Amino acid sequence: MNMSKLKISVTSAVALGCAGITYVVLQRIKPKNAEDALNYLSIEIIASEEACSQAIIKLRRKCSGHHAIGFDCEWVTEQGKRQPIALLQLSTYDGYCVLFRLNLIKSIPKTLQDLLEDESIYKVGVAPKDDARYLTQDYGVYMKGTLDIRHLARLCGYEDGGLATQSKSLLGIVLDKTWRIRCSDWAAEELSDRQVKYAAADAHVAIKIFVKLINDYHKGGIFPWFWSGHGNGCWKDLIVCKRYVDVPYKSKRNDKNSDKSHRIKEKEAKNGKEIKELDQKRYPHATRSKPLYHNCFLEAPDGELLCTCDNQKAMWYVEKELADVVSKEPLKVRLRFEPAGRYVGDVGRYYQLTKENKCVVCGGQDSYIRKNVVPREYRKYFPEIMKEHSSHDVVLLCASCHQLSNMLDRTLRERLAELCDAPLSSHGHSRLTEDAVCKKIRSAARALLYQSRKHVLPEARRKELEAVILQHYLQHETVTEELLKEAAEIQVVFENEDYESHGHKVMEYFMKNEGVLRLEELWREHFLKSMQPQYMPELWSLKHNEERLTVRLKEGRLSDEDQRLLGLSV
Repeated sequence: MNMSKLKISVTSAVALGCAGITYVVLQRIKPKNAEDALNYLSIEIIASEEACSQAIIKLRRKCSGHHAIGFDCEWVTEQGKRQPIALLQLSTYDGYCVLFRLNLIKSIPKTLQDLLEDESIYKVGVAPKDDARYLTQDYGVYMKGTLDIRHLARLCGYEDGGLATQSKSLLGIVLDKTWRIRCSDWAAEELSDRQVKYAAADAHVAIKIFVKLINDYHKGGIFPWFWSGHGNGCWKDLIVCKRYVDVPYKSKRNDKNSDKSHRIKEKEAKNGKEIKELDQKRYPHATRSKPLYHNCFLEAPDGELLCTCDNQKAMWYVEKELADVVSKEPLKVRLRFEPAGRYVGDVGRYYQLTKENKCVVCGGQDSYIRKNVVPREYRKYFPEIMKEHSSHDVVLLCASCHQLSNMLDRTLRERLAELCDAPLSSHGHSRLTEDAVCKKIRSAARALLYQSRKHVLPEARRKELEAVILQHYLQHETVTEELLKEAAEIQVVFENEDYESHGHKVMEYFMKNEGVLRLEELWREHFLKSMQPQYMPELWSLKHNEERLTVRLKEGRLSDEDQRLLGLSV
C-alpha cells in the first residue's frame, strides 16, 4: 500500500470517527418528549384532607436542602369565565410530585396552607404570582415566596418564553401543550393518565429550569452545599433569588423601553460568594440630580447642635433674620431664638448625625430617589402629632431598588387589605366606576359617526348599532346625526358612591385597635425584611416615633385622645 492510499484510509477513518461522535452527541441533545424524559417521576394524587398531611411532610423534607419547589395550578374555564382552581401541583427536584385535587377536597388543608404561606420556600414557575392571586380569590390563601423563573432566564441572557419554550431550549424536554390536554376537564371525577403526567411535568420542569438557571448564573456548576444539605442559610439568603421573590414579571415584548430601562449590574463581595444584580429602570421625573442631604448644621442660641438640614432651609432662617451664619465650610447656622423643644436621647441624636447620599440598600451613588418607608396613602391620615419629623422615614434608593421596593410593598398592602377589610382599588373597589351600558352606547354612536363617512358599515350592523342607541333614547324614533353626537359624548365614568379609600380604612382600623404607631412599625419592619438594606442611617429605629412621643407623654404634652389614637401608654 503506497503512502497516498494510507493517507486516504487514515483520513476516512478519522472522518468516520468524527461522524460517529457527532451522531452520539446529537442523539444526546436531541429533544425528548416529557413522557420519556420524566419517566422517573413519583406522582401522588391527594383527594382528601386526611391524606394531605403526610404528603406535605414528605415535600418539606425533600426540599429542605435547597428551599425551592416547583409550582403550578390548573382550572376549568366555562364560557370564558375562570372557575375556582381545581388542581394544585408541587414538585421537588428529585421528582416527587404531589397533585392536590382542590375541587374534591373543597378547601386548602392547614398543612398545605402553611407550606404555601412559608416565605422561606420558593414556589417557582412561570407567572406563579398570578396563580397565587387566584388562590387568594378562591380559597383565601395568601401565598408567599413565589419566584417567576423568567426573571432568572433574562438575568442569564436567555429568552424569556413560557414554560414549554424554556423546557425545550434549556432542558431538551418537549412538554405536551396541545389544546386538548391544556383545556381538558381538570375538575373531572377521575383524571386521565395523560392529565396526571401533564400536570406533574409542568411543576417538575419548573424546578429543573430554576436549578439550571441558578447554576448557569454562578457559572460554577452545582454547589456542593446546595445538594448535600449544608449551608442552607446561604441558599435562603441568596441575593439573586431574594431580588425577585413575589415580584410579577413584565415581558420585554410589553416593555417598549426594555433595552433602555433594564440593565444588569453585578457587584462581587471580597469573599466572592455574594453577588448583587440591579435591574436598572429610568425614572426621568423622580431621579434626583442633586444630593438630598447637604448636612448643614443648625444650632440653638447657646451653640448646642439641634440637627442637620439642607442649605436652603438654613439660609431661610438667615434671610428672615432669625439666625446667623457661624461658618461656611461646613455651613453652620445659629438661631437667634429658643426653639420649642430640644431633642433628647438617641431620638435627638438621629437628627444631629450627617447622612450619606447613597442607596441605603446597595450603596449605589450614581442616582437616587426618595423612598417613603411608610407610604403616603397611609401617612396622610396620620394624626398631626405623628407628621412632625417625618424625615426619619424618607430614605434614598437607587432607581432599581426603588422599583423593587414598590413592587414588594404590594405584599403588605394585601395583608392590610385583608386584616382591615379595606379592599385595594385593583380588586374592583375603585373610586371611579365605568358604566357598561353607557360605554356600549358611546361605542355604537362613535362607530356610526365614523363609519358612515367611510360607507363601510353593512346594513345589518348599522341597524344593530342604531337599536342600541334607541333603546336608551326612548323619546327618539329615528337616529339623527345630532343624536349620534350627543350619544358619542355620553358620560361613561362615574363616582363610586360606595368607595372608601384603602388607606383611610386601614387607618380607621388601627386607630380603633392597635394604635397608629403599630401601623408605622409594620411598614418599617416590612422595609427591613423585604429589602435588607445594608446602609441605613445610624440610629434609624423601628420605634423612633414611639420613643419621641413617649418623651412628650412623660412631660404631659400629649392629650388622652392622642394617646388613644397612637396606642401609647406610660
